[in-house]
Amino acid sequence: MQAKNHPGRPTRRFLPNLLFFFSAVMISVVLIIPHTASGQIEYNGFIRNYNALQTVSPNDLLIGRNRLRLDLSHAFDRGEVVVSNDLQQLYSSSFDSLLYRLREAYVDLYLKKSDLRIGRQLVTWGRADGTFITDILNPLDAREFLTQDLPDIKIGVTAFSITRYFGSNYLQLIATPLFHASDTPAPDDRWFPRSFFPQQQATRFINRSGDPEFGDFQLAGRWAFRSNINFDLDLLLNYWHYPTPAYGKSLDTGPAGSPVFVIREQFDKGLMTGYSGSYRLTDRLILQSEAAFYQRRSFDYLPDNLRSIDFENPTPAEQALILQEFNQNTDGFLTEKPWAIAMIGLQTELLNWTLRTQLVNEHIIDYREVILQQRNFPYATLWLQRSFARDRWEMQGLARYNFEGKGFWFNPELAYSGRDNLKAELGGQLFGGKSQEPFYGHLSFSEFASNSFLYFNLTFYF
Repeated sequence: MQAKNHPGRPTRRFLPNLLFFFSAVMISVVLIIPHTASGQIEYNGFIRNYNALQTVSPNDLLIGRNRLRLDLSHAFDRGEVVVSNDLQQLYSSSFDSLLYRLREAYVDLYLKKSDLRIGRQLVTWGRADGTFITDILNPLDAREFLTQDLPDIKIGVTAFSITRYFGSNYLQLIATPLFHASDTPAPDDRWFPRSFFPQQQATRFINRSGDPEFGDFQLAGRWAFRSNINFDLDLLLNYWHYPTPAYGKSLDTGPAGSPVFVIREQFDKGLMTGYSGSYRLTDRLILQSEAAFYQRRSFDYLPDNLRSIDFENPTPAEQALILQEFNQNTDGFLTEKPWAIAMIGLQTELLNWTLRTQLVNEHIIDYREVILQQRNFPYATLWLQRSFARDRWEMQGLARYNFEGKGFWFNPELAYSGRDNLKAELGGQLFGGKSQEPFYGHLSFSEFASNSFLYFNLTFYF
């Protein structure tokens, strides 16, 4: 199969999307310009050119993108209206490719002891690097994986949010009647995790991406303790969808009676309880921790009699066994188990560098040996940052190492902020590690080694 940058994405035409974008901007302006309001419309944003080049031969242009972000806001006596628009041209796919996304559009109302936010919004909880523990409220746009900045991977969730203050502490409740599935790569995409599935088999992909679905109620709550200057703590309880999917597996009949491998995307929904906090041990040392317990997550499993089969080139007898097992299967070879994930870390200042290291472990409760994922899956992250030359230059890096799979991901970056609101960034997203056996149950960075790339950003802020 040939890798594609945007499988499953409908063809985008320049003129309709351009009209859609400017129509949305004009509507935004009309909505936030009531004559009774005090204040004026404020706007800001940026224009960014981004290019990513593969590090392996033939060093192809992986992504070439122009992005325009326009943020509009209008304050009135008891609140504010905010509309954030994204217009993206992916010229590495097609020069006339244009995609508009309404990033955020909400109204804030400031009451006596409460704040109310209604509309499409981004919600950031938690403090883990390189993974999601409690920060799960927004769906994700994973079609381009890490060729986008991490904040741009999140998709706004349309929700009702109320925050009630109790001195320095507060209680936040978020509710939505909508479910918006994350946008994920299809099996023929270079970013799809092929570890679970045969590489050469004909594949049909059934996903849930698309328009939000009504009637799928979700609720999240957070109690935030902020009374102590050296200590903060968030206690969380959610009934929500997890943003990354599980994949049900089945066989169907294709042209001329040939077998087709069917992958069906599904998103788990259930109770999650957790916490996130930090404690300042000294002036230069901060202890961080975050953990969550999920009522249920779906995990891949495979019977023992199928694990020794080469699914790419099965013998006639093995083909018959595969067909028999798949015809008898009714759960897509997925099993639900309780799941826990926990992080502990330290942040410090050393030789003008800010360093943060975190140790994370994922644990499947009531584990069965047929499950492809490990019972315990530990990994570590390291983040470091330093500014110099009066903050004109900044160096930073984020790395993650998986102990079980011996895989790594490294994101170094050098940024220069010059005059006239210009910022240039040079960096890389590098993947590698030990090659994994078939049916490896976790995300393997080694399978993305050929996708490693260097990137260059040039951003003009206004």
